[in-house]
Amino acid sequence: MGKQDVKSKVVSPAEIVRALQSGSITTAQAQQMFNGVMPIGDYKGIASVFDLDKLVNQPSILAEQQHVLGILSGREEDYDLQIVGVVLAEVIGTAHVAQLTVPDDELWFVQAIETTVPASGGVSQYGTNWFCSLWTDRVGALGYGQPFWGAEQLSAVGGSNWFDEFGVAPNVFAVSNKQPVLRAPAGTVFTFIVTTRTLACDLALNVTFQVWGYLGKPLLV
Repeated sequence: MGKQDVKSKVVSPAEIVRALQSGSITTAQAQQMFNGVMPIGDYKGIASVFDLDKLVNQPSILAEQQHVLGILSGREEDYDLQIVGVVLAEVIGTAHVAQLTVPDDELWFVQAIETTVPASGGVSQYGTNWFCSLWTDRVGALGYGQPFWGAEQLSAVGGSNWFDEFGVAPNVFAVSNKQPVLRAPAGTVFTFIVTTRTLACDLALNVTFQVWGYLGKPLLV
């Protein structure tokens, strides 16, 4: 009689992982099948497998901020500075849209977006707002992400300058500011809109949007 091969019916860790990823078994079933070590803990009285995203990945966000690999200060056009030109005699309602995108392999920690509207030379005023592609816009339909302001900021006739801030104790200065710095991974798009709101433009001017912050070290995939 020929010799018969004996195949092991022991389920390997790799097979367990593939089954979990495909959804063909539950975590509870995996724990029953696996004869190796599967770290589990107690979560509200229920056994739960360790969540490596929460255990490893998420804490890395704090480490990313400790590596200052570059400065963002609105000094380089089309990188951390966007200039929006408004032309002479522009009609009411004319909107200008400009964007900045976080480059590949970069991670930005944004501490402020600075908007500067120069004096119009007359009585013209301009509405400004900016949007972030990371944020879901629950009410708008522009497709740029949620705007920072629910309603655009209207400049003064003599010009305006304001900061929308993120970071340590920024809401001491304005309730609209946010406590954590804004983490913007590669591909994040910032969209800036300037709209002529009162009377035709009295002269040509440049509205500027500057990104303040720094480059961190990307540790999360």
